[in-house]
Amino acid sequence: MPNVKLTYFNLRARGEPCRLLLAYGGIKYDDNRIPPPWDPTSTWSTLKPTTPFGQLPILEWDGVEICQSMACARFIAREVGLAGNNSLEQAQVDEIIDVIQDLINTWVKFYFAKDEAALKNFADVTLQTALGQLEKKLDSRGGQYFVGNNLSWADLHVFMYLGDLDKAAYANYPKLTSLYERVGAVPNIKAWVESRPKTDL
Repeated sequence: MPNVKLTYFNLRARGEPCRLLLAYGGIKYDDNRIPPPWDPTSTWSTLKPTTPFGQLPILEWDGVEICQSMACARFIAREVGLAGNNSLEQAQVDEIIDVIQDLINTWVKFYFAKDEAALKNFADVTLQTALGQLEKKLDSRGGQYFVGNNLSWADLHVFMYLGDLDKAAYANYPKLTSLYERVGAVPNIKAWVESRPKTDL
């Protein structure tokens, strides 16, 4: 078993893709959490200059540091067999990951700008359009999984994203709802979600 440490803030946010993948693979790791930057007790201002790119998460795998949340997650997905079985499947997985990342990045920008009008338009229009497109893509690939009729990181990433939404947001998408329930029932994922620290983001 590799020696693994994941350093991130005490948030789900950009650390959670790695944590879900590590949980799925049953890989034990040091879940090193620091208070988020806005917390008065945070050590981030001291830690930041010592990191390779001034960002978290940082994944340490047998002594080697990997930065950038998606690079870390993609690596773990390969290690635990969820990255796709060939180059085409890997591209199909990445396609879904990129859709979700676009949604996350857009929401984060509006959230921290406290742009209420933009957040409402995002929830009512942008999000619903994207969920409809994802539902259609899932249906076109058999309706059970996004890639290759098997569980992949794409399904896990959609599960993570839906889990942060109000259930009403995706209630009109039965295949996405079913996928969320199916992934959430995977024993290692279920155990992690039930036991992980409760955080706002």
